[in-house]
Amino acid sequence: MGSRRNARRPSSDKKTEKEIVELLGRRALPDIEWLKHITERETGEILVMFSEFTDLVSAERSIHRALQRTGRTYYAQFPAPLELYLITRMHRPRHAVESGVSSGLSSAHVLMGLERNARGRLHSIDLPQYQKAAERARGELSWSVPRGKDSGWAIPSRLKARWDLRKGRSEDVLPRLINRLPSIDLYCHDSPWTPEHLAFEFETIRPKLRSGSIVVADNTGVNPEAARALARAFGTKVWHRGTSSLIGMYIP
Repeated sequence: MGSRRNARRPSSDKKTEKEIVELLGRRALPDIEWLKHITERETGEILVMFSEFTDLVSAERSIHRALQRTGRTYYAQFPAPLELYLITRMHRPRHAVESGVSSGLSSAHVLMGLERNARGRLHSIDLPQYQKAAERARGELSWSVPRGKDSGWAIPSRLKARWDLRKGRSEDVLPRLINRLPSIDLYCHDSPWTPEHLAFEFETIRPKLRSGSIVVADNTGVNPEAARALARAFGTKVWHRGTSSLIGMYIP
């Protein structure tokens, strides 16, 4: 696939790259440098996984069709779904935790990785905001769930065997969830953009992170200090994906 970060990639899969760009958008092309930092893997170890993207195309088409059937011209999505797949494949988490689901784009890519690994479970927390009418009204959130749908409605059914969806406020659900888990191997934050919410989630998950855990969080610009504080607690570094507010960190 073509590089956004000047990394060499296999040149034999241009057809897959073209189709994935059509389905997910060009910004979804993986950022190799970001992945190297947050996984502590070498470029070659990451690139060898790119051959698996061909096997994802069928699921990507299914997700795309599900989104199109709602009639929406725009639907807010997690910007790095393929990176989530690669992280899941390379680090083989037993317990991945996700805050924020909506259509389920990010969930689906973690679940694709878990399916390929033949191990692990994704625990997702969502407080769905439902679209009130057949068409999204002015002022309704761009990630609101279409009428007649529910959290994760775009996830292909075959992927849901490893999915544990818990609906409710993260402040209520997350503490109860992590008390049941031995550790959090992968954590993905893509839920309400408030400074207090981000700080709460980072503080809550901190005791369950272990050596080798990976944290990914979008929209951290609302409270950049929360991410820096979590990184300091483990003596690690916050890495931004390009110039965006999507960050990742590797727990040493």
